[in-house]
Amino acid sequence: MHQLRRHHEFEYRARSGEDLLGRVDIWTDVAAARAVLVLRDLPVGEAGRALNALNDSVLPYLLRPDTKLLVLALHPAEEGVKARALVLPQSA
Repeated sequence: MHQLRRHHEFEYRARSGEDLLGRVDIWTDVAAARAVLVLRDLPVGEAGRALNALNDSVLPYLLRPDTKLLVLALHPAEEGVKARALVLPQSA
């Protein structure tokens, strides 16, 4: 796999109605048949909304429609807490 985008900033609308910034790393295999998205610096409950914003803005230009996605949402780091990731279903 190779990295297609690193720390790409995008805007999404939170449940509260405010527009927030998120970051994503996008990895693809050589044929672009599979891709891994790593959502960063998002509140846990907002990952689905952020993924929907990416589907409407950036992903159609970077990936083929038949690309299989694996989406990971990294929880923001907390002091003394080990980093964790949440795997989102493709339909999130």
